[in-house]
Amino acid sequence: MRTEVRNRLVMSKALVSARREPSSSDRYAWVWVAPLGDGTFRVSTVEISKHIVDEDICFFEDDIERVHIGTFTDISEVDDLVRGLGVDPDELDPPWKNDFPL
Repeated sequence: MRTEVRNRLVMSKALVSARREPSSSDRYAWVWVAPLGDGTFRVSTVEISKHIVDEDICFFEDDIERVHIGTFTDISEVDDLVRGLGVDPDELDPPWKNDFPL
């Protein structure tokens, strides 16, 4: 992952995400990495219906398909897992740069 993304996770303790291939053509999908209070990093996938995002509809937790992939103590382990999910770790960025629905 890029240095500024690593710094965002380690120093700012802020979420990063990247687009990934969805499970179906009517959905958008992301991988996200979130730093946790205990110093570990949670990697998950998120999918949401395109119509909810495209039509700017308010959504709730039930509208999101979230899969916890793993939690890691060493940030270097995150790159391999993200690659395994089909995403180049260099594509990780702050959520607003890849339309991650916060």
